[in-house]
Amino acid sequence: MNLLNLNQDSRDSFSKIVQTLVQKHKTDPSEMFMHALESEAEPEMNYWMTKVLVQEYFVSAQMVVGKDSEGESVKALQAACLLQNVGVVAALLELGGFKGSVTDKEYQLAARIASKHEDQAVLGLLMKYAQEKDLLEPFMRSLQSTTLQ
Repeated sequence: MNLLNLNQDSRDSFSKIVQTLVQKHKTDPSEMFMHALESEAEPEMNYWMTKVLVQEYFVSAQMVVGKDSEGESVKALQAACLLQNVGVVAALLELGGFKGSVTDKEYQLAARIASKHEDQAVLGLLMKYAQEKDLLEPFMRSLQSTTLQ
């Protein structure tokens, strides 16, 4: 699945960049993941960096990146939605950055965050992913019937 329809050939250059940063500069892959998550760079760059870090350097797609005001864990997918980082959202969806299905808590929380911020790009990605899984209708019903918690 390639939610952003990006050219797969572009991945190699990002793989080489990450390899250089990890091997020659001893940069921590988890730290690079956090930079990609917080980045305002082009979606393609954030997408490929996330894919490379998770697939080649075993950074968890379900990484907990902080706690909310209630003390609940915030995973990278929710943070990417909050930060409106389309590239990271797409990569994490493809990499299984949430537990359960599109109607379960983690995915619905991400969708409610995007909806609350009126982020059509991120919400569109979440809908496209649900559609790819043949779950768009249940996803939409679940999203409409719950409130942001």
